[in-house]
Amino acid sequence: MSAHPIDWSKVPHTDLVSNSEDNTEVGEAKAGVKQRREEEVKTERRRQKEVEEVQRAEEA
Repeated sequence: MSAHPIDWSKVPHTDLVSNSEDNTEVGEAKAGVKQRREEEVKTERRRQKEVEEVQRAEEA
């Protein structure tokens, strides 16, 4: 093992970000996932209401 510190600027495919930048990106990603889930729930509720309305119409 080398006693010299790693010079990360010379390591390819490494994008250095601060913890706050990383935390912001993670937070934004989580918010996006939460929003998509909420939209999916709303869409499913609308579908259920439509199904119920069709069933009521068929019964009448």
